[in-house]
Amino acid sequence: MEDLSDVFDIYAICACCKVAPTSEGTKNEPFSPRTFRGLGNKGTLPWKCNSVDMKYFSSVTTYVDESKYEKLKWKRERYLRMEASQGGGDNTSGGDNTHGGDNTSGGDNADKLQNVVVMGRSSWESIPKQYKPLPNRINVVLSKTLTKEDVKEKVFIIDSIDDLLLLLKKLKYYKCFIIGGAQVYRECLSRNLIKQIYFTRINGAYPCDVFFPEFDESQFRVTSVSEVYNSKGTTLDFLVYSK
Repeated sequence: MEDLSDVFDIYAICACCKVAPTSEGTKNEPFSPRTFRGLGNKGTLPWKCNSVDMKYFSSVTTYVDESKYEKLKWKRERYLRMEASQGGGDNTSGGDNTHGGDNTSGGDNADKLQNVVVMGRSSWESIPKQYKPLPNRINVVLSKTLTKEDVKEKVFIIDSIDDLLLLLKKLKYYKCFIIGGAQVYRECLSRNLIKQIYFTRINGAYPCDVFFPEFDESQFRVTSVSEVYNSKGTTLDFLVYSK
């Protein structure tokens, strides 16, 4: 059976802090304050916006090596041919649940190879208006309630992970990054749809009410650990977990 995380090159990227040992912050999640799992608090980041992490996020999710695309394209087309030969390749259009209008590139640069970024509704709404859609990336919003009439920007709106897979079959893209929130991470991890996790550790403890999901770390190994950076008194580093 093909590993779809490899076929479609699906990655997760997130930043997490330590969870402050408060009754509110640990009410539903038995995390140690030493555990880096805190994603959000009251609809925003638990920590002050960190420029080092933001630059890292942008560099990872916009980086494209065009010399490697033909190999990725061949791999995906091979899978689609195999799927079609087994009678499972008829439904690749995305159906009526993929709302991209006439914008099948998801951005202004239709011929430019870009990465896909996938986010839930709350993550989309948390992005400041001036940065929507995230530039030089194909933006995909996962929501069961949003419609294309609700979102004026050039993005794709889908309502399930299955629709994401259908969309990826159509798109020309380099890599696909899951960028949040917690439920989207959780479903993709539970379905074995994550090839690597780009994981920022924010070295501070903050009250949190949204957490990065637990995952079977025996299925991943740490393949990269960066140096420690200091940004306005907060230290952080960057890990990569790989299957």
